Amino acid sequence: MAFLLVSRGLGQGSVDLQFADRDSGQAVSARIRFTKPARKVNRPKKLLAEGDQWLVEENVRLALPNGEFEFQVERGPEFNEIKGGFTIEPRAKDVVSVDVPRSVDMHAEHWYSGDHLSSLPRNQLRRWQMADAVDFAVSTAPAPESPEKMVGNGVAVTSELAQWPQGSVLFHGENAGSSEHGSLTDGVRVYERLESQNQDSESFAELLRPWTRDVPLLLANPSVRSVQLLSGYNRPAGDDRLMVSKDRTSGASWRVSVTHGKEKLASEVFAPIDKEEESRFRDARGLGKLSEYIYWQMLEAGLRLAPTAGSGFPGAETHIGYNRVYVFSENQANHADWWRAILAGKTMVTNGPLLRASVNGMSPGSIQASYRGQPVSLDIAANLAVREPVDYLDVIFNGETLYSAKLEDHFSRGEFPSLEIDRSGWLVIRVVTERQTGYCFATTAPFYFEFDGKPRVSRRAVSFFQHWLKACAKDLESKPDELQRYGPWLQQAEVFWQSRLHESNSE
Repeated sequence: MAFLLVSRGLGQGSVDLQFADRDSGQAVSARIRFTKPARKVNRPKKLLAEGDQWLVEENVRLALPNGEFEFQVERGPEFNEIKGGFTIEPRAKDVVSVDVPRSVDMHAEHWYSGDHLSSLPRNQLRRWQMADAVDFAVSTAPAPESPEKMVGNGVAVTSELAQWPQGSVLFHGENAGSSEHGSLTDGVRVYERLESQNQDSESFAELLRPWTRDVPLLLANPSVRSVQLLSGYNRPAGDDRLMVSKDRTSGASWRVSVTHGKEKLASEVFAPIDKEEESRFRDARGLGKLSEYIYWQMLEAGLRLAPTAGSGFPGAETHIGYNRVYVFSENQANHADWWRAILAGKTMVTNGPLLRASVNGMSPGSIQASYRGQPVSLDIAANLAVREPVDYLDVIFNGETLYSAKLEDHFSRGEFPSLEIDRSGWLVIRVVTERQTGYCFATTAPFYFEFDGKPRVSRRAVSFFQHWLKACAKDLESKPDELQRYGPWLQQAEVFWQSRLHESNSE
């Protein structure tokens, strides 16, 4: 984190602010927040703002009273944060130029950033994208009727949000966002939409809120190809909290307590969490850990779903790209390339650390094959940039820790120990920070290993989703009208999970 201090007289109760990339010298946009104003700072009308964050896109003149001012400038995790200040004195004039230094060049390593959830219209979203160096962003606002002017290299696309009490998905693809109905709020219509998308290889659905009732039904549909592992529930000031539900009659065992201002909401958690495991999810990191745990169960059940991330900006007390997904692409990712990389699972998700990793020279999403009796040795390469202390670095194989080390111990070693894989499964590399107000981490998408041509399918994980499906059916039985409407998809899910159980080849 850099610090800039200007403490001389500035212009007639005014100051001109301008930002530039330190390496190139080119003007850039960024977010600014005044942290210690002597008096209230009035925002110029032309500036976009959300909460206490202003979007500064060019040279901006601020009319200010006399006094001392401090500010913080941010431009996403690939750039250093800047703290600065200045003093306003009578009848003086000057300019505050802020050089924003880059800490990591992800493009040089073929990684491109994205945010898979915002409700801003695309023209506004692109402007915020540029300020946080987000290459690709998804808006759930209706697509404009007329073409929009591109802003820099930012790409903003419209996807359709389907959100109802028992589930939530995003529809991506060429036809997403073009529905006459706007956002879908009826679960039955969502399943009908999923069925229609099964024939369209260019479109797919992304699962949000992976703990809700209908998750095992949604997973039974092949259109669901990705999972939002980090979402608007994961926020800079602290994650939403998990609480054990007092009423378990519906089949749900948990509730997510959601607070937006004075409004409090609750989202039921139908995932069958054992009582012995409840303590793992009770602290402020609980929601992030729960999402990760459920995602791992999906992988254990043999489902190859790409992890993604979305901020929920501007409605989630966050900023664009706070939760972000990076895709690995040899060429600069355009619209079509982005979705292809997502579907191939070439991703890394983060709300802090910038982790770039490969296994045997291959990117996440790769499938490495071998035969029984011929283990695969692991040559792991990992680069990491962090702003806050990291708790540990892990290599996880089939949900179990293959290697774990404090970051300083790992870098003292200088390399990963000799590791090898001798059976089918999935492997992720992750880093978790020491932050206690939420789950701040980065994880690669899975690297897959197949022995004798058979992917891993765990009976225990399939049983996990079958129990979940029973809880879903129990809740539907208490709502006869809904049960009748959901009947075909409930039956389809029962067949799917039973078939998956027959395919299982490990505990």
